[in-house]
Amino acid sequence: MSEAEKEQAAQTRAIDKQMKRAQQEQNRIVKLLLLGAGESGKSTLFKQMQIIYGVNKGFTVAQKVNMKPVVHANIITNMKQLLSSTETHTPVTETNQGIMKEILAYAATQAIDEAMAGKLKTIWADEGVQKTWSNRGDIQVQDALEYYMASENIERISKEDYLPVEQDILRSRVRTSGIVEEEFEIDDTHFVMFDVGGQRNERRKWIHAFEDVHAVIFVAAISEFNQVLYEDNSQNRQDEAVELFRQMCELKWFEKSGMILFLNKSDLFREKLKTIPFKVTEGENKRNTDYTGAEWDPENPGTDAEFEQVYNDTKNYLIALYEKQAGGKEIYIHITCATDTNNITVIMNACKDIFLRNNLKDNGFA
Repeated sequence: MSEAEKEQAAQTRAIDKQMKRAQQEQNRIVKLLLLGAGESGKSTLFKQMQIIYGVNKGFTVAQKVNMKPVVHANIITNMKQLLSSTETHTPVTETNQGIMKEILAYAATQAIDEAMAGKLKTIWADEGVQKTWSNRGDIQVQDALEYYMASENIERISKEDYLPVEQDILRSRVRTSGIVEEEFEIDDTHFVMFDVGGQRNERRKWIHAFEDVHAVIFVAAISEFNQVLYEDNSQNRQDEAVELFRQMCELKWFEKSGMILFLNKSDLFREKLKTIPFKVTEGENKRNTDYTGAEWDPENPGTDAEFEQVYNDTKNYLIALYEKQAGGKEIYIHITCATDTNNITVIMNACKDIFLRNNLKDNGFA
């Protein structure tokens, strides 16, 4: 072999070694895919991962500045949607009709100042608005509006020097379109999480690119048992989430992936159980007709212990409902509140072992 050939062979070996090292590094990365129907809280969970494990352990000042108009737009857009729906639910009182017309004329891009905040607070306190809010199952409005409209929050948000805090950002909504990716470290293990659009028209973009993920985290909002889809007012959100979960469990692409189910929005679920029937056996809004557990009557509320029984029975019903969809596939279920950083920290630490176990298995170590 000539000197030139020896040199070429040495270069080839060096490149092969470098490629092997790169592949080993790539194999050590744990890939997670976030799935779920629209409005399930996927993107909130994604933001939590940035807060808990991201490089900055939260949001930078620049990110907070950029989120200020998003928070303002969320409030205005959702309030306008709610006010528009009062006509078919409970009308706004005569006294506040003028304020309602003013707010309906607001542009979503307007910055909320203190004068606007005063009008928003007045209309939010209106009896018709509150009754409509309480019966918003068929209205496409974010649950976060109640948080933003709390007196101390809307006053803070309307200040000229307002900078969003973590909870403001966690509860904000920018609909996910396409694929968003975030890298982070948990106990010296490198993770990559992918968040994808949850609406029906986004789902065709999900699957083909994620055959090699180590775990799928499917997020379902259990509080949405009486709500309808953004895209289809005739489709119950809970039914849609259950069916989507069944489809994901059956997909060949996820045969080797760990399947983790987050039954999310547990805080809103608890609140809603006190005012909205979980089981409805008659009419066009029938739901959970095979539920046989304890029920709560808002007209004749029982004791705290009786409510806890209702909460546990309904929660267990939903767990069993999702387990039926898995078709024998092993799933790991957690009850979550994606806006609660402590809750998500505990659960993600519990899930970490599942992620690592699947990563080792894929690399031939288990």
